[in-house]
Parts: sequence; C-alpha cells; structure tokens
Amino acid sequence: MLDAARSGDWTIVLSLGQQYIDIVEKLREIDASVPLDETSRALKHDLLVRILENDARTRDLASPQMARLNTLLGRIKQHHDYASTFGFKAPT
Repeated sequence: MLDAARSGDWTIVLSLGQQYIDIVEKLREIDASVPLDETSRALKHDLLVRILENDARTRDLASPQMARLNTLLGRIKQHHDYASTFGFKAPT
C-alpha cells in the first residue's frame, strides 16, 4: 500500500486497503485461539510496529489527496446549490 501511495496509484491503495482490513479481521480471529511463545510475541510486536508505521506513512501521503477531493466535492455541491436556486436541473 505504501509503495502504491508513494507512486500516487490511489486505485491500488484502495484495493489493497480493503484486503488489509479483511486480513486484519482474520488475524484477530486466529490471534484469540493461538497462544504464542516469547519469541513469537516479540516477532508479532515488531511486525505490528512496522505495519502501523507504514499505515501512518500511507495516511500522510493520502491526506493532501483527501483534502483536494473534499474541496472538489464542496465546489460541486456549491454549483449544484446555485443551479437549484435558479431552477436549473442537471441532465440525466
């Protein structure tokens, strides 16, 4: 996801994001049923830290894109409101 975000491929980021959510849910189910020894717990901790760091970096890269999208959507709504005020209807 991070590599896709760095390259600006937001379609891939969204696709991988959904896969990420699905995998995390599966891991939660497994985690509750499988006890870990000290070495495995340490490895799990290190992996979780890396995952969270990458997630934070991805979100940092996505923030400007989300701000642009919010601005664009706000402008579209404003134009729609103006058009509605004056009785114009969008073509369907």
